[in-house]
Amino acid sequence: MMARWAWGCLLVLLWGHAWAQQETPLRGYLLDPQGQGIEQAVVVWTTDSSRYTVTRSSGYFELRLPDGSQTLRVYFLGKEKTFSVQMPAAEPVRWIWENLRIEEVVVEAKDTLLQEEVSAFRFTALQAKRAPTPFGDFNKILATLPGVVSNNELSSSYSVRGGNYDENLLYVNGMMVYRPLLIRAGQQEGLSFVNPDLVEEVRFYSGGWQAAYGDKLSSLMLIRYKEPKEFKASVSAGILNSAAHVEGSTGGGRLTYVAGVRRKSARYLLNTLPVKGQYLPNFIDVQAWLTYKLSARHSLKSLLTYARNRYFVQPDFAQTDFGTVNRKLRLSVGFDGQEQMRYDITQNSLQLESHWSDQLKTQWVLAYMRTVEREFTEVEGAYRLCEVGQNYGAGGFNQCVKQVGAGSNYLHLRNRMGAWVAALENRSAFHWRQGHLTEWGMRWSYETVEEFIDEYRFVDSADYVRITEQIDGHNRVDGQRLSFFAQQSLYLDSLVSLRAGVRATYWTYNNEWNASPSLQWSVRRRRRPDWVWRGAVGLYQQPPFYRELRDFAGQLHPEVRAQQAWHVVMGADLLLPLLGRPFRFTAEAYYKHLMQLNPYDVENVRIRYYARNDATGYAAGLDMRLNGELIRGTESWISLSLLRTEEDLAFDDRGHLRRPMDQRLTVGVYLEDHLPSNPSWRVNMQLQWGTGLPFGVPNEPAFRSAFQGRAYRRVDLGFSKYITDVRWRERPFLKSLWIGADILNVLGINNVISYTWIEDVTGQRYAVPNTLSARFLNFRIVGEF
Repeated sequence: MMARWAWGCLLVLLWGHAWAQQETPLRGYLLDPQGQGIEQAVVVWTTDSSRYTVTRSSGYFELRLPDGSQTLRVYFLGKEKTFSVQMPAAEPVRWIWENLRIEEVVVEAKDTLLQEEVSAFRFTALQAKRAPTPFGDFNKILATLPGVVSNNELSSSYSVRGGNYDENLLYVNGMMVYRPLLIRAGQQEGLSFVNPDLVEEVRFYSGGWQAAYGDKLSSLMLIRYKEPKEFKASVSAGILNSAAHVEGSTGGGRLTYVAGVRRKSARYLLNTLPVKGQYLPNFIDVQAWLTYKLSARHSLKSLLTYARNRYFVQPDFAQTDFGTVNRKLRLSVGFDGQEQMRYDITQNSLQLESHWSDQLKTQWVLAYMRTVEREFTEVEGAYRLCEVGQNYGAGGFNQCVKQVGAGSNYLHLRNRMGAWVAALENRSAFHWRQGHLTEWGMRWSYETVEEFIDEYRFVDSADYVRITEQIDGHNRVDGQRLSFFAQQSLYLDSLVSLRAGVRATYWTYNNEWNASPSLQWSVRRRRRPDWVWRGAVGLYQQPPFYRELRDFAGQLHPEVRAQQAWHVVMGADLLLPLLGRPFRFTAEAYYKHLMQLNPYDVENVRIRYYARNDATGYAAGLDMRLNGELIRGTESWISLSLLRTEEDLAFDDRGHLRRPMDQRLTVGVYLEDHLPSNPSWRVNMQLQWGTGLPFGVPNEPAFRSAFQGRAYRRVDLGFSKYITDVRWRERPFLKSLWIGADILNVLGINNVISYTWIEDVTGQRYAVPNTLSARFLNFRIVGEF
């Protein structure tokens, strides 16, 4: 019996060994119709969906399969295709995906795939066009990403991982983009710089990015405009904005062009604000991106932009109810006067791009920025503060029953600012070995900012006039900036990537040198290519610009140094087969050690610095995101972020206090859906929820960040119909027609953007909330030629 049992075990082992030998690796390449590798496609064995792999940049994939005839299914960009193979395969297979059209949707779906860069997101303008936003601003879709906060639908500004609006870096086709300097409120802003009709690809980094770009503390966004191969044009119109664009190529593809014009008129939306009056905003933006091939290896490119922005309002009346359950107060304000905001900004660049060989590439960028801004305001607001009757059965219900305060506020502004920047930048890259990339570059810029300040405020309460703020001066800043970077990237068999770099900067105005090293890495196992571990550590420094040098009194402080932040990021990226389709789950934990901080306060979207490097702090948090095709052929995601950011101020003995952008918990959702029987009918939803931000009493450092505001809650819905091949009298008229209706702020929530402090006759102060726009129905129509 023992002998038979031993022989049986031996036969089982031999059989198991023989069965194991029947599985052999399938190696191959997935290619598009032009023979280029298809990256990040998911290859799944149909017999067992738990066996799958992801193609690399060359289209290469490897998967162990049993011998015999096998069927595999490939998922890419919402499409799928089946391939068959006879195992074992002696040579690598070459699968060509015929009729695969890779156009706008290529980048849109890239964000559902594994990425090896830390804190990186990729998406396209197509999602921004579909998203239900008031003005079609490209930045609004960022608010649904983890770590990104935008609590003002009237503004394109955003905060990343506890940083402020000035800490975000934007490059468009190699040109650094500047923001206006005098903007106080979101309704005064023009269009966001990025034109969605011109965009080809977007890469957004919420932290730990490479040394090649700087110098900001919080985020980096890289925009690449199109270089089209065929003629296209579009015209869109809506209640709040309109736009048109044209693109194409001539000379056999030697010259390509894409240009667009946009107009934003927020008049109807601004009429839903608590302050009633005559609003006359008018914002226009024109952009063009031209490329000309001098030869097979050299190209001349140019980005031309101009924005003309006018904001005018004659406020009339405002009424705000606030208080507690036991005591309801009402602030009624009558206005006299007007506000005007005008600014014109031009940003242009001329680029020479050269591919000297298959290994060496250089890019020279000559850029110019000029902005002229004017702020003219003369407004007096006479206010009355009273208690409101809350007893339904008694007289005076919902009426003023007792006056507790009265007075007036007067604001005078006559501010003018002009700034111009000229810059020359070089970026070079050399592929000196397979998987080895060396990059280096430099940037020189000359900057001039000049401001004439004439502003004051006074309060007239109980026949007592008190000047609360008075600034009268002339400031000018001239300086040159130099920056250098060098970095080395290593890619080992597509399983391990490593990038190390260093960046150095110098500014002549404060004679400050800075050096910033950084390191990024990613690792994934050969047997689990669907799981990527990523990390980054680096020092990021933000040398001051004009606004950081100017204190509350309007005085310049040339001694202000660069703010510093050590970024430490660790995360994982996992591809999950859910609902028969690939989903991506991302989780990242980060810690930022903040040094030489320049404290600031926020009023709506205006940032006012203390102009002193006497604070330290930190930002720590966890970002999570799940995205994929919840509905086949669409793209949806949900983001969850936890954040804690505090600072310790030298002039405050209370220890660590909450920073102005300390929004502890945020949730963002972007959802696409369509009718199963007719995908041309679509629904898009965008949801944002975040806990309240801290705020304090103006000009009272002891009460800085002492209170917490209300939570931000907003849901926007968009309904659309997509029609192809539109004909007029049986003749082709439009390639497509998109008709949409957006319900903005569906729940009608009065979100708070800031607080106005009012004092009663006893000297007690009240924080009166200033709310944003109400529910609004917007219509849009887009025709493509």
